[in-house]
Amino acid sequence: MRYFDYAATTPTDLAVLTLMHDIAKRYPGNPSSLHEAGIAAKKRYNQAKNAVAELLNTTRKNLIFTATGSEANNLAIQGFHRKHPSARILTTAVEHKATLNACHHLKTTGADVVVLAVTPKGEVDIDALKQHLTPGKHHFLSLIYANNETGTLLNWDAIQTAIKPYDTTIHLDMIQVPLYHPLDFTSLKADMVSLSAHKFHGPRGVGLLYVRNLDIIEPLIYGGNHEFKRRAGTENLPAICGFAAALKTAQTQAKSHDNATQRLAKRLLDKLDAFGVDYSLNGHPLNDARLAAIINLGFGGVSADVLAFELDRQGFYVSLGSACDAGNIEPSHVLSAMGVPSPYLEGSIRISLGKDLTVDDVDALAEAIHTLTT
Repeated sequence: MRYFDYAATTPTDLAVLTLMHDIAKRYPGNPSSLHEAGIAAKKRYNQAKNAVAELLNTTRKNLIFTATGSEANNLAIQGFHRKHPSARILTTAVEHKATLNACHHLKTTGADVVVLAVTPKGEVDIDALKQHLTPGKHHFLSLIYANNETGTLLNWDAIQTAIKPYDTTIHLDMIQVPLYHPLDFTSLKADMVSLSAHKFHGPRGVGLLYVRNLDIIEPLIYGGNHEFKRRAGTENLPAICGFAAALKTAQTQAKSHDNATQRLAKRLLDKLDAFGVDYSLNGHPLNDARLAAIINLGFGGVSADVLAFELDRQGFYVSLGSACDAGNIEPSHVLSAMGVPSPYLEGSIRISLGKDLTVDDVDALAEAIHTLTT
């Protein structure tokens, strides 16, 4: 089995699983309980949250743990809208469905929602953005920082310049980022940021929303006073500790891991070129404007679902796009928004690289693709 679907989920590190098992045994109490077991659990929870805050250069009072990255995105978008119902919500056509569907839902309720066009490389169209920025209007901008289907990085500097004269609150979906880039939320100049542990070898079922000022959102889940009254529910202590441990490893190794996946990505494309395979690299070439680990390739005259199925039969696990949109036989909304032409649109698969892959794995995949596309 050769796993090329790290953008969908990463295998949980053994050290993280071991830690979570130990935490579950050692801290049986509810962190909200006032007896000794509960107080011990609360202290361990605070320790984990402080560790995450230190890694992200913020404070634990700016962090809200959620069950998933999708929940974190929804808390940012819908939580902000509940507090600021007259604000204009701006997003793009290449967002993760957690963002797009949340925005579409709010639009059906009467919210002022604009879905912006993107460039052929998948970046925000700055001219389109400027057309929807209005003096005296409060704007809420929700954008994916590293696209989960193409690896395209947000043209962040150009966006910041465009919005500077306007009243704008910014939410960034950075769920694909921690494995490849060091994070510093203080210098990032975003108001909210979403993360999810299973994208950096942490456990499934635990996400995070960073909020610079908690007063800008209302909760989506009501109950107790958990997470500064912004997200009720008993804290998943083992998963939160697993999140902290996985994030520390990811951030420590981010630069070396990014370099390693760049080498593997270049080798894969070089091999396909040497075989003479007819393909299109969707998004940017291998440069600083993308994550090299996420490679979206379109193959002329090939059906993507058939290609993915045949690769699966040979033990190569790739995807057609976002795992959250599995089962949708329509062309990717991301690639469609980028204007990827037929037949490459219908023949596009996502190959995402990770730390357990080797040069031999990449060479074998290239040879399999060559055989199946010629």
